[in-house]
Amino acid sequence: MLKLPTKSNSTSFNSNTAKTSAENMAKGQKSVIVKLENVRKTYTNGAVGLRDVNIELYKGDFKFITGHSGSGKSTLLKLLYGAEQATDGDVIVNGFNLNGLKGNKLAMLRRKIGIVFQDYKLVPRRTVAENVAFVLMAQGYTYKEIQRRVQPALKMVGLMDKADCFPEELSGGEQQRTSIARAIVNTPPLVLADEPTGNLDPDNAWQVIKILKKLNSFGVTVLLTTHDEQLVRAANHPVLHLQNGYIV
Repeated sequence: MLKLPTKSNSTSFNSNTAKTSAENMAKGQKSVIVKLENVRKTYTNGAVGLRDVNIELYKGDFKFITGHSGSGKSTLLKLLYGAEQATDGDVIVNGFNLNGLKGNKLAMLRRKIGIVFQDYKLVPRRTVAENVAFVLMAQGYTYKEIQRRVQPALKMVGLMDKADCFPEELSGGEQQRTSIARAIVNTPPLVLADEPTGNLDPDNAWQVIKILKKLNSFGVTVLLTTHDEQLVRAANHPVLHLQNGYIV
């Protein structure tokens, strides 16, 4: 079982990070972190997931992608973390063009992206702390560095007291917060959240949004898909709407 330290010497997300981000933005230094140019995705069965999509996402942005089931929301996010390849056009993330990106280069890109899934994807026989630490172990972090990073991530999502619990002992909201902690534990500049509130009641859904908004205030760029229009209105962030594969 992963043993957590009683306190951490530093936190990954702090006011200094937020201050630096705000200063950069004030100086007009916002740079593009995600860019899709004339992107089309056609599957082998002929179905079209995306059609001529053009998007620019700047560092520090928080944007929603809305649309009905089958509109292309999940397809778009999969293109951004390399789970799918675009049929046409360019997908550029953190300076990497994902067209044909494979192996170590794709693995390096994914280290700079936090991914939050609707169905949590937690390892059942691992504790909350171990689930959060798992990504760091896979990336070859030292045990000492893993210990240093896990506690701030759990603190960020309000799960310090659940560190030694297993997923089956958690509520749905707590499981999703665990998956957020896992996504941010290696301090990625970009977080992609695919319907992260889809399985949650309104209170837990809003709690997830508040965590993502807090991360965004520290300079993390957030792109979130949802079909919950009420949640989008309450969060008050820019929205991109997908319909039949088009941005409309």
